[in-house]
Amino acid sequence: MFEINLFNTAQILDQGIAIIGTYLLTSLSAKTRMYGFIAFLLMNIPSIYLLVVTELWWILAVTPVWLYLNYIGFINNYREHKALS
Repeated sequence: MFEINLFNTAQILDQGIAIIGTYLLTSLSAKTRMYGFIAFLLMNIPSIYLLVVTELWWILAVTPVWLYLNYIGFINNYREHKALS
């Protein structure tokens, strides 16, 4: 039976934000893609909690690389948006 607890809430938030972020990243608009990158940055909050609780520490080792790539994508989209404005 489904019950509301911190773990299930983190899973729902993680997957929900991932779906929204993926949808926004597929946009042709640089401004909309920036919101997608922001969604993926916010997704780290429930994701890191889930990784710690499930003891998947090895995945946390690649999180800084993922955050760096996400940051670079955000900056590139910001520059593209400014160039189009």
